[in-house]
Amino acid sequence: MDAHRLFESYLTIIDGVTCYFAGLPGYPRNFSRDTLIAGIIAADHHLLDSQLRMSALHQGAKNDPITGEEPGKIHHEYPGVIVHSPYFSTYNACDTTALYLIGLEILRHLSGHDSHEFLATHKASINSALEYLNEHTLKDIFWEFPPKGAAHFSLHTTYWKDSIVPSASGKEEPVYPVTYALAQFQAARGILAAARLLGRHDLLIKADRMFIAGINEFITEKFFCIEQDAEGPLRQPSSDELHALAYIPEAYASLLPLDAIAARALHLVTPAGIACTPQEISDRMKDTYHGYVVWIFEQALIHYGTRKFGLRDLAQITKECAEHIDTGHELLSVIPHIKPRGNTHQLWSVAAGIYFSDEPSLRQTAWL
Repeated sequence: MDAHRLFESYLTIIDGVTCYFAGLPGYPRNFSRDTLIAGIIAADHHLLDSQLRMSALHQGAKNDPITGEEPGKIHHEYPGVIVHSPYFSTYNACDTTALYLIGLEILRHLSGHDSHEFLATHKASINSALEYLNEHTLKDIFWEFPPKGAAHFSLHTTYWKDSIVPSASGKEEPVYPVTYALAQFQAARGILAAARLLGRHDLLIKADRMFIAGINEFITEKFFCIEQDAEGPLRQPSSDELHALAYIPEAYASLLPLDAIAARALHLVTPAGIACTPQEISDRMKDTYHGYVVWIFEQALIHYGTRKFGLRDLAQITKECAEHIDTGHELLSVIPHIKPRGNTHQLWSVAAGIYFSDEPSLRQTAWL
């Protein structure tokens, strides 16, 4: 079977450019994060090549407090929409720029010709992406904050869990600046990808420092820190910790408290996979979109990361989502029973279906 044919219904043309929708019926727009991750986990060079070009075309060139645009920043959602007035969601993602670089490195494994051609024609774009990451990195920690002139983004949070802060306190938005654990490791992995693509030793050193700083800051024997903002850290079990393992190279295994990671993960185990947030926290959140629910695409990355570091029992649990993917369901509620929620056709959920099948995918590689 040609696995890529499963993505054909998501193909569209926006402003004369061929690209992919993120999900139907709710997201008939182009999302860099969704398509890049779908291309990575399904190991699909068509998705990656088209999205890299779409992302480069709309890469930020100026500071815009209304859209969140910054020089070098890769768009979140195009066209953008107003979620919280007067701001647009267009550039409301702190992880897409790193994923852009990671996606290009994965494309090199899948199609040397396409990656070489893209690299040759987009050097300025890649250097601009690196500048954006550098502007947001202080003492080897990646920080998120709105462009000058803006107090907020249109979205409450700007990594993939972009509904609200997963806090039992009722807090919905971080007090900027904020650093997210998962975004830290994606940023480090993006810089590592650029180091390999450009043959730059200085970037190898920078990525190494960021991985070490991230582990020391966020993943300790005593706690996992989801985020830290101007009011302090948010420490509790989260799928972000297991998800981050997909981006952390195996060479850092000796620095990771794997037994503590596995123990914290027990708060997230469900019959359908690994939930985003513990039930006792989710029950007190105002928005449970990223609460005690299982996101299909995330199971693929958690599987990849936990298997990489020998947490095979957790890797096995992620496979429980596979029978529920069907047409590409976005996420699964698990209380009182397993039930699909959200979009019925989600691009990266279809990619996760390929990942968990016998089709060639990231699952068969050691690329991350």
